[in-house]
Amino acid sequence: MRTIAVVALLLAPVLGQGAESAQEPKAQLSADQAVEQPVAGEFPVVIFPETTTRVRLSSSDLNRISCQAEIRDLLTSTEKGVTIKITGKDAFVKFKVAKKGDKLSYATVPTELYVVCGDEMYSMIAFPQRVPSQTIRLSSGKSSKIRANRSLYASLPLEKKVLKLLKELYTENIPDSYSVSHQEQSFASFREILLTLKRTIDIEGEGLRIKEYQASLRGETPFRMNEKMFLRPEVAENPVAIALERHLLQQGESSRLFVVEQRPDKQGSIRMRGELPMLSGAPQSPAKRQPVPSPEPQPMTGQEPTTDPAGTKTQEGDDEN
Repeated sequence: MRTIAVVALLLAPVLGQGAESAQEPKAQLSADQAVEQPVAGEFPVVIFPETTTRVRLSSSDLNRISCQAEIRDLLTSTEKGVTIKITGKDAFVKFKVAKKGDKLSYATVPTELYVVCGDEMYSMIAFPQRVPSQTIRLSSGKSSKIRANRSLYASLPLEKKVLKLLKELYTENIPDSYSVSHQEQSFASFREILLTLKRTIDIEGEGLRIKEYQASLRGETPFRMNEKMFLRPEVAENPVAIALERHLLQQGESSRLFVVEQRPDKQGSIRMRGELPMLSGAPQSPAKRQPVPSPEPQPMTGQEPTTDPAGTKTQEGDDEN
């Protein structure tokens, strides 16, 4: 059974959608709309409490606002002609549609919405647009996430916190209190592999962040990776630990790479004593395990890959079963 080797490191203190139909003439924007309305791509669908957020809602269809707790109230200006219905953890918002002769006139004026969900207050400026029904989700808030994370990590030493985090991410058992950001950013830092950042997970209140990368082979020649080769500023900032799903990459294979970092808001002098335990459960490589030349961790461009086994170094923990 292959394992994920976790290398403990010492830290030094350092650190679209939403255009008017082509068949309809565009309504002229009022002065306040022209100044305040953001472009379509800037409208979020998840919002946080105690901050005013601009959202996009459908001017023709029913819109939904969803919260993790009971919605106690939803307030807006009565003269805006907005219909509101609250049912438990959901609220439904419908803008008034007026009929002028044979044509329908849809709302275009932004409307303020104040939602009381649980113990939190959410403020929104809703921009009605000719788009399909929208769903806005209310986040439980940073303070709630901090409390939940602290209960998960209470009295755990740093090494066990890192192990817990790696296991949760590797098995996709991620608590709701973690802040997950999906990304697609490629790095051309290595000659032999292509490295792509897939997502970043922040653990609010614990000062930890984990980045998940995907490493894939560029050519056809098998390449053995090690954790130390990823100690580069563009890949690992303030690293606490690095873990590879598999060390040997064959043609057509990829490997998950996890980088655990100390967040800037929690930077300080933290020392991890010794090496972390091994994480079992990594998938067995389809290739037969055999000694493969392991070049020194030199991911510099412009240098030919080393295939001569003489003087190579075996990655610690790679021969564990």
